[in-house]
Amino acid sequence: MPHIVIIGDRDSGKTTFLALLYAAQVKSGATRADDFRFHVDLASMEEISEVFQQLMSGSFPDSAAKEGISDINFHVGYRRSRLGILSRRRSKAWSPDTSASLHFVLLRNLDAEMSRFRSGSSLANVNLRDVLESDAMVILVDSTRLAVVGEENPHGTMSNYDGAVESLLTALQRSRARGDPKRFHPIFLFSKFDSVNKKALRRAKIEDVPPGVRETTLRAAYARALLDTNLPKTIAKITNREVQGVRFAPPSYFFSRVATEAATENLRDRVRLLRGDDGGWELDYSADEYLALLERLRTIATEAGD
Repeated sequence: MPHIVIIGDRDSGKTTFLALLYAAQVKSGATRADDFRFHVDLASMEEISEVFQQLMSGSFPDSAAKEGISDINFHVGYRRSRLGILSRRRSKAWSPDTSASLHFVLLRNLDAEMSRFRSGSSLANVNLRDVLESDAMVILVDSTRLAVVGEENPHGTMSNYDGAVESLLTALQRSRARGDPKRFHPIFLFSKFDSVNKKALRRAKIEDVPPGVRETTLRAAYARALLDTNLPKTIAKITNREVQGVRFAPPSYFFSRVATEAATENLRDRVRLLRGDDGGWELDYSADEYLALLERLRTIATEAGD
C-alpha cells in the first residue's frame, strides 16, 4: 500500500482536499456504470464523513473536524481498462490487478515538524517517520498567497513554506539508501485556485484558466511559471538531476476550486451546491481534477507494488 503525505501551509486546505477526494469517489462510485468503486476504512469513516457533510451543508471544515483526521485509508477498485477512469469506454469486469489501497498521512504543522527535525528530536515522531518512508507527497500551494505584480519581495509570501518543504524533501532524500530504485512522486495541488489574484497570473504571464487535465506538457509549463517564483527552493530540489538517495519522478500538477457564495455582513462564504443529474445536490468543485488525481495515484500504487 503506497503512503501519500499531504503537506501545506496553515489554512491552505489540507482537510478540504481530503474531503474533495472523498467526494470524487462518492460521486463516481455510486452506480454500476461507474469506472471505479471504493470504500474507506471503518476507523476513518466517521471523520471523513463529518468533513464531507460539513461541505455539503455549506461550510468548510471547522477546527474540531480538522483535528480529527491525521491519516486515512482509501481502497479503490477499477474496471479493467488502459484508458483510465476518465475515459468513456468501459469494461464490464472489475479487475483485482488494477485495484489500489492508498494510505494518506496528514502533516498538519510543517514548520513545527521541521523545527523538531533540525533539533534532532523529530525522528521519533510517528508522522515524520511516515513521511520519510512515503511513496508520494501532495504539496498544497495556497493560490491566494501567490506573489503578485508590484510586490517588493515576490518570494516573501511563501518563503518560509518553501524553505520548510525543501528541508523536508532533503530529510527524505537523506533517509533513503543511495541507489534505491524506488522513485518518489511529488504532486503539486494549487488549492483555492478560483480565488487566485489575477495579478499573480499576469506576473507569471499565463492565462486565467490552466490547461486541461490531459494536456500534461502545457499544464506543467503553466504550473512552473508560478512555482519557479513562489517555491524556487522546492522546485530546485525536485528537479535536481543529482541522485542522493532518492529519485524524484516528474511532478504532477492539479488545480482545485470550490465554488462559494459571496460572504455577507452576517454570514461567511458558503460552499455552493448544484442540482445533480439524479435530482440530488452535489458540490460545485473541480471534480475532473480529483478524478485525474485518483488516476495518477493508481499509477503510483501500481509502481509501488512492483
